[in-house]
Parts: sequence; C-alpha cells; structure tokens
Amino acid sequence: MIKDVTSSGFVTAIGMFGIYSYCLYAYVLETVDSAKIDKKGEKISALKWIDGLSMFWPITASFVYLLTVFIGPKVMRTREALNPKAVMLVYNLYQTLFNVYVCYLFVSEMRRNKFKVWGESCRWNDSRAFGVALGVWLHYNNKYLELLDTVWMILRKKDKQVSFLHVYHHVLLVWAWWMVCWTIAQAPCVDMYFGALCNSFIHVVMYSYYGLALLGYTVPWKRYITQLQLLQFAVVFCHAVYVLLYTKCLKILPYSQMFVMANMLVLFGNFYVKSYKNKEKKTSKKNA
Repeated sequence: MIKDVTSSGFVTAIGMFGIYSYCLYAYVLETVDSAKIDKKGEKISALKWIDGLSMFWPITASFVYLLTVFIGPKVMRTREALNPKAVMLVYNLYQTLFNVYVCYLFVSEMRRNKFKVWGESCRWNDSRAFGVALGVWLHYNNKYLELLDTVWMILRKKDKQVSFLHVYHHVLLVWAWWMVCWTIAQAPCVDMYFGALCNSFIHVVMYSYYGLALLGYTVPWKRYITQLQLLQFAVVFCHAVYVLLYTKCLKILPYSQMFVMANMLVLFGNFYVKSYKNKEKKTSKKNA
C-alpha cells in the first residue's frame, strides 16, 4: 500500500467520492428526464432543466467557505496537522477523470453538431445545444467541490498556501460560473462553453500533477502549470473580446469574463514572478 495510506482510509475515500458521483449522476439524470421532450423523444430544452438556478448555493457556499478560512487555522493551531492523504489521492483522481469527461463532452458535442469553435449561435431549446449546456453546468457545479482544495491545506496546517489569491480565486469562480449558467436562461450563447473547456483542460493537468506528487513522483511540469494558467487567462480574455464584438450574447457574459481573466492575469502573474523569476535572480547572484 502507498506510504501513509491505509487500506481502510483508501476504501472510505473511494466510498465517499463514489456516493458523491452517484448523487451527481442521479440529479443530472432526473433533471434531464424532466426537460421538455419533442415528438421524436429528444431533449430540446435546457431552459426548464436549469431554471431552478438561484443565488442560494453561491451565497451559502461563499459564507461557509470564508468562515472555514477564518476559523479553520485557529482551530488547527493547537492541534497536530492531519494527513488526509487517502482522501486527497481519491479527490485528485476524481477531479482528473471528471475534467477529462467534461473536455470530452464539449469536444464531442461541438464536433457532432458541427458548431464553430467561436461565434456559434444556437438557441437553448434546440436539442443540439443540450449537451453543451450540460457541460457548462457540470463545470459550474464542480466549483463547489474545488473548495475542498482549501480544506486540505487547513487540515495539513499549510496556512501560507491559503493566500488572498487562493481564496479570492475560489470564491470568484463560484460566482462567475453561476452567472454563466444564469445567462443560459436569458439568451443563446454557445460560446460560453469555451472558458469551461480551457479551464477543464488546465485542471486535468493540475490535478494529475497533484495526484502524482502525493504518490511521491517527481513531476517536472509544476512550473509550467502556472504558465498554462496565464496562457488560459489571455486566450479566454481574447475570446471574451470576440464574443463582445461579434456575437449576440448578453453583454454581461463577455464583460464579466474579461473582468475575471484580467484579475487572474494580474494575481497569477504576480505569483509567478514572486515564485520563479525572483528565485532565478537570487540563484544567478549566488552563482555569480
């Protein structure tokens, strides 16, 4: 067995995420079945499926998350650091496979329906758009599970990792993707899939790295993850400008996406400079 991981802990972790996966699947299946059906038996309305979207969950999640960030380190201060390695391993495996599936769903739906990569217009009550809406919703839903990234840090007493960038990033993306899902009920905009596809691909790379690192493997692409993230922010920002100028999407979508991407470029750019560029300068001075 992997060092520091007991068989019982591993089985328990698999059971936890297995139950979560089943509940997510059952919810999607139930809501998909309740969507409007045409004469051919095809699901043609994403609107009825997603019209229950409210602000309750992002408000509640943000409050509980920020409370955990504030209280968690204080609770752990007088306790020994925990090592939830089994749960973290299964969590990273789940995130990797989940994001692989979301990427596959987007690519397969875009190809099957012969949608343009940028600038596609298709109403949400068209059966061709249903798979895209599903992928966007799954990506949004996963933002809540990603809040566990911070819980692992707090339990392991890695308080320095719970930075402003980390906390702000997680809260902002919950609200950003809630807003993206909200626009589905307002106007047709297949382009909203693009940011989710890019982000899901980054998460495949990121969570696979975390998993391999936990297993003790030396992974050479750690530095390049941040570079990929910066590239993602720049590309999605350009996409938002395109959506604003050349599509009929609600203006709030590209404007909010530009705001989020600009925030992330500045914050992650600053993190990258501090983490790598400054270290390179110190190393070069020592070697001089």
